[in-house]
Amino acid sequence: MNQLVVKRTIIFSLILGAILGILGLLPFLIGYSLFVLLFFSSVIVILYMKKNDRYLGIIDTQQGAILGAIIGFFSSIGFFASFSPMVCIIKLIYKNYYSYAIPDAFSMGLWLFLTIVLMVAIIFSMINSVSAMGLAFILTYFEKKPPNTDTLLDIKIED
Repeated sequence: MNQLVVKRTIIFSLILGAILGILGLLPFLIGYSLFVLLFFSSVIVILYMKKNDRYLGIIDTQQGAILGAIIGFFSSIGFFASFSPMVCIIKLIYKNYYSYAIPDAFSMGLWLFLTIVLMVAIIFSMINSVSAMGLAFILTYFEKKPPNTDTLLDIKIED
């Protein structure tokens, strides 16, 4: 896998996480945005990158799992990076807004909040890894590999 592909994947997943974080500010959409973040963020980013083969070519299941883990981790970080400050700002403006205890976590134990965000991001990365691996497995049936990629090499190593 190319470093440029990984960097683009990180950027797209941070953007998707930020969009889901902003949508999650609406109380009736928080469950949907967390559901998409948990299960479908890797599917959305990989399908976007594969659109017209502009950013991503043919991937196998191992590369899909690696990309899914990267997407899951960074989309979770992007979600919490946009969601948490916005909740604090809205809580300052509207006193009866449900703040999910985020302002209290910022004021009393920032290290604990960061640890919780890190552990949630790791769990989300594992789940997104599985969903991206499943997507890569399904895409192998629909994509045609270019010829001459499965040829054997005639290299002999003799010691």
